Amino acid sequence: MEIKFTKKRPKAEVLVRFVKEHEKGIKGRTMKVPVRSGVPHGIALRWAAADAYRNIKAIGIRSVYIKKPPHMEPFKWYLQMYEGFKLASYSYDTFKGKKDDYQLEVYWQGEYNDLVRKADILVEATNFTRDLVNTPANVATPEYLKNVAENLAKENGYEIRVFGRPELEKMGMNAFLAVASGSEKEPYLVHLIYRPEGKKARKRIVLVGKALTFDSGGLSLKTAQGMMTMKIDKAGASAVLGVFHALKRLGIDYEVHGIFAATENMPDANAIHPGDVVRSYSGKTIEILNTDAEGRLTLADALAYAVEQEPDHLIDLATLTGSAVVALGEFTAALFTTDNRLGHAIMKAGNIAGERFWHMPLEDPFIREKMKSLIADVKNVSGDRWGGAIFAAQFLREFLPEKVSWAHLDIAGPVFNVKDWAYNPAGATGFGTRTLLHFLLRTRRKD
Repeated sequence: MEIKFTKKRPKAEVLVRFVKEHEKGIKGRTMKVPVRSGVPHGIALRWAAADAYRNIKAIGIRSVYIKKPPHMEPFKWYLQMYEGFKLASYSYDTFKGKKDDYQLEVYWQGEYNDLVRKADILVEATNFTRDLVNTPANVATPEYLKNVAENLAKENGYEIRVFGRPELEKMGMNAFLAVASGSEKEPYLVHLIYRPEGKKARKRIVLVGKALTFDSGGLSLKTAQGMMTMKIDKAGASAVLGVFHALKRLGIDYEVHGIFAATENMPDANAIHPGDVVRSYSGKTIEILNTDAEGRLTLADALAYAVEQEPDHLIDLATLTGSAVVALGEFTAALFTTDNRLGHAIMKAGNIAGERFWHMPLEDPFIREKMKSLIADVKNVSGDRWGGAIFAAQFLREFLPEKVSWAHLDIAGPVFNVKDWAYNPAGATGFGTRTLLHFLLRTRRKD
């Protein structure tokens, strides 16, 4: 798809105008696309632009002029609507013999400017994340994710530290290694570091992503249907890598660390058993009663390591619990935080990015009681179905110091669509990437 910017109306097959909901339709060579009411602007504007793209493609139009609504702010027009149009055009056809060869010439009213440049970077980062999440587990192994991180480091001049099994054993990353014990694939802890060029970083922000390249559940085996989309269990780490795809080009003036513990969760003769006890990197012991609650084990060690980097803010993203999806649906992520200012900043960034979060309670003494184990410091599941997302967040809290500015984003619902929705085609959505980047950009403006 080629997009050109113009201040004059060009010769094109169709003119697209964005209108109120009751005005939609096609008349002559004009297509009226409604902007939904009752929907947050960050979503509604991108959604309308995505509808325009899908309608244009469905009809088979080859050239189109996209007209700016009167009095619309440049930020909304050049970033949110333009971004929605481009996000909707994504397709993952790596393994298809017949590629999507649809060609569209777009004339976008206005001029190329810094907002457009920023939108292009954000879309490319999101699509980078989508590609990683969509890549199947026989290709996207732990080593594959490590290689992606190494390539990003090489291309952008980032510092990178990689720890393989021998180093992990010496470090005492036993919760992480317990999950990895059932897989023949080598596990890796990967640590990327971005530092702004030519200036002192104003703050240090550490991002941690869950990186299960496939989750069978281990000996606590999932159902066949439950495994079908478990390639998405690396979506948290994929979002972190998507952020690093964009950091240098956006000129972020914070020091940003990206950390993930990559492995599979598989059930072979060496796999952990329900009832096993391991000593985590933090020194706390964990009774593992359910091997399918494995993400919190890898994150326990990754977060304890992340804290050693002395972050001003620590944020993790994880496809952690089905309970978050039951509570909030498949389009909204659960946000837990020890720092309400940090949580508010992430939610504001999400509103700008068109990604939804809901602030959930973290400190619940009743659920905390369920974490007590008879033989270890904590256990990894409560034993019942209630408050599962809160339990998981509180479990992670156990491996952090008392005073820490931390946010946990349970993104299990919105990272994957079974069918087209809004500006996200079916498959991986890249959720979290743009929110984190807008958070970094917003924080830069309003420190």
